Amino acid sequence: MKVDPILPTQLNAQSKVTSSEVNAPAGSFESVLEGVEGETSATRVARFSELQESFYDWRSELDTTHPLNLPRYDQVMGSSDAFLGIVEKAVMEDGYSDPLAFVQGLSGVELDTLKAMHSTGDLNPATMTEEGALNLILPFNERQDIDNDGFVEKGHGVGWSFPPVNAPQHVHDAWKETTEGMTAGEKMMAEAALLPSMLRRDNATGEVTQVERSESNNPYARAGFSYVAIVQQRLDSLEAFKHDMSSEQYDFKKDFLTRFRGHLSDEGTS
Repeated sequence: MKVDPILPTQLNAQSKVTSSEVNAPAGSFESVLEGVEGETSATRVARFSELQESFYDWRSELDTTHPLNLPRYDQVMGSSDAFLGIVEKAVMEDGYSDPLAFVQGLSGVELDTLKAMHSTGDLNPATMTEEGALNLILPFNERQDIDNDGFVEKGHGVGWSFPPVNAPQHVHDAWKETTEGMTAGEKMMAEAALLPSMLRRDNATGEVTQVERSESNNPYARAGFSYVAIVQQRLDSLEAFKHDMSSEQYDFKKDFLTRFRGHLSDEGTS
């Protein structure tokens, strides 16, 4: 299925997300792809410049404080020019209006660049989804959750992060303020504290059978969802199970969740 050039507006409509439920995606690609038909070369150049700047912003924040992160950083640095060449090609050739077809038309060398940039395994464009293809040719901080299931497909992989990419901008702002100065490991611990329950259980045995990835099973996409309420629930649960964890874990989670709740309130988030 071909994606409409105005990605956020059209794709959110396809996934039945209303502005009252989620608001505009924080990583919206709308400003980059708006009005593709009949645009000038200068406009396309300007759009590529925006993506390029976004990529450099993300790259500048890569955590290199741990030795294990250095190989990944070196890989990103070594692939940056080639990756931006693919991004530029996608903008100039209107590749984002049909990302799957665009990725299917890339050379083996270009696919190797995408593999290196995103640290993915072998890429077979013939078997990946539209969302998986789209996120391969976007900078990491511009990634999209087309079906609004709360997960992001990239290539053949599926990932989850907090805040969800379709969360309102003020939630992303509060999260950024709360996690400022944290290491990558600390941010992972913070995200894990807010991992939603998206599991199906066997009614007879109670055993987890699978993760259900769908918009209807995405708690963050439900009407009336409150980020403040979910953080408070996590704080209440933390107190109930404080003796099941180390004092260091408890102190970290309580401090983080309390500060995040405060930043959400400062932003006026319900």
